[in-house]
Amino acid sequence: MTASLIQPVLKIKKVTRLTLVCLSLLVIPHTLIRAALPAAPIVVSAKPDTNQIRIGEQFKITLKANVPTGVNVNFPLFPDTLNGIEIVSKSKIDTITAEDKSNTTYIQSLLTTSFDSGYYAVEPFHFTSLNKETGLTDTFSTEAFLITVKTIDVDTTVAIKDIKPILTVPVTWQEILTYSLIGILSIALIWFLIHLWKKRKKTDSPPQVKIPSRPPYELALEALKKTEQEKLLQQGLYKQYHSNVSDILRQYIEHSYDINALELTTDETLDRIHRKKFSVDIIDKLASVLQTADLVKFAKLIPMADENEKAMSYAYDFVNSTRPVTQSDFNNKEVSS
Repeated sequence: MTASLIQPVLKIKKVTRLTLVCLSLLVIPHTLIRAALPAAPIVVSAKPDTNQIRIGEQFKITLKANVPTGVNVNFPLFPDTLNGIEIVSKSKIDTITAEDKSNTTYIQSLLTTSFDSGYYAVEPFHFTSLNKETGLTDTFSTEAFLITVKTIDVDTTVAIKDIKPILTVPVTWQEILTYSLIGILSIALIWFLIHLWKKRKKTDSPPQVKIPSRPPYELALEALKKTEQEKLLQQGLYKQYHSNVSDILRQYIEHSYDINALELTTDETLDRIHRKKFSVDIIDKLASVLQTADLVKFAKLIPMADENEKAMSYAYDFVNSTRPVTQSDFNNKEVSS
């Protein structure tokens, strides 16, 4: 019975060994074949779009690097000048990947020119690569090429031509309309600014004092008499009464002695009146009228009855004592004598 059990086990071991041998025969050749296949090559190039230019003309140099997947490539660092060829600008590096993703093409363009005639050899450009799987690096170079820079041909057999006269360009209706509108708008703007300036000047300027056609003292006496007839005191309108008397005297002073009494304070007005060398008694009467009016207006003083009467009496005295002497006054004085 033991022998019958051992025989199947031996058969299983033989089958397993046979399977392993078959698998090895399949895998090992595949690995060897894959290792034997060469990797996709790295191809770099640098080609100009032309090999011949005139001085100052621009041309392009196209750099390409085709690398297999899994490999990084570094483009060369370019100086400003390549042996007489100046680099004007550099484009960004474009990337084109193959449909099967087996390789990638990198493209960059250099816009270049030259300002000296002659033949210029552009040396090879060097690219470096890095295999990400193996970590190996390598360097690949492009082929050198020649650029011919020619001067501009000058025909020495032809005489130098004179400078052409200035070309007369006809004026279009659109130009006429444009300049007309600009002129009209400019004139309107200038007029508006002048009008605004005059208006502001008129507003800022002090009000002009009207010179009465009648003598100021006549107007003052007439106004005082009118204030008496209005009977403001009987109505209890003390403020209006004293304000009227004060304003009448201030207007009289302003029109008679060129003192801006309506805009000055009482102290300033009295100071100016002192310069006119009036009698002390007359100046004191004026001070009494003006100061009483200030107290009534600003301190809300209710004056006594005699103060009200004095204000009117003093006002009459001041006007009559300070008014200019007229020819009629002189004639009346002669008649009375």
